[in-house]
Amino acid sequence: MGCKSCHGGEWRVKDLAGISDETANDILTVHDRMSKTKLLEAAQKGQPQDCLECHSKSEHLNLNLSAAIHGFHANYLTDRDAESCGACHPSSPEGFTKDFRGIHKEIELDCTSCHGKMEDHALSLLVAEKAAGKNGAESLMKHLSPRAVESLADIAPRQTRVNMPDCLNCHAEFNAPETDTHEFNQWTPTEDQRYHRRTDDAGILCAACHGAPHAVYPATNIFGNDRDNIRPMQHQENPYPIGANKNCKVCHTTDMEDEIHHPNSLNMFRNAR
Repeated sequence: MGCKSCHGGEWRVKDLAGISDETANDILTVHDRMSKTKLLEAAQKGQPQDCLECHSKSEHLNLNLSAAIHGFHANYLTDRDAESCGACHPSSPEGFTKDFRGIHKEIELDCTSCHGKMEDHALSLLVAEKAAGKNGAESLMKHLSPRAVESLADIAPRQTRVNMPDCLNCHAEFNAPETDTHEFNQWTPTEDQRYHRRTDDAGILCAACHGAPHAVYPATNIFGNDRDNIRPMQHQENPYPIGANKNCKVCHTTDMEDEIHHPNSLNMFRNAR
């Protein structure tokens, strides 16, 4: 996490990653000043507090952690695009890990293509928390204006780690997207519909064939071009999703005629290298 970008300090480990004591102290100092807590004092006494003790999803008074973090920082990162995500998350092009490195990166999409702009992303969480009567939601929303929709009333509330971007918003009926613009406000309806938990019609996880959500095949890794494509390279000697280009026999040992996994699974891979 790039907390040091605003809170000062250096990377904790080899000038590459981790939150240093200086950075952490500033974060706790700011929290203590704005929320009347004593987190820094507790940490200095060897009793650091877990954020989730006050900001869990089941907490009835305080904002959940995602709503609190995104809601607070959105007020300082308005009118920006994907660089607002990279200020904290390891998605920055200047960062060490470059965690967004799949085919979607290659075709020039970015974080906001799926997750929305920072203001919209935060407001969707805060609207849900306000409806639940959580403390602080309204004050964090006060100076935020939605960018993808006309008004705050048009923001669809969502729960953290439940309502997430749905691949089928763009890939309707598993077809090629008609546009590269994400339809904001359309989220997975339940937790088991999120990409990393979703299964195809045969009960196989999407990620088993397509790879990690931010590094879907074929991915490009600065530490080795096929480092994220090890599984398809090992089994089919190409970096595409498992079974792509009608290569069903990589698993089934013979060519197949029926699309048992999902519609259009027997189409040819479009973004060939």
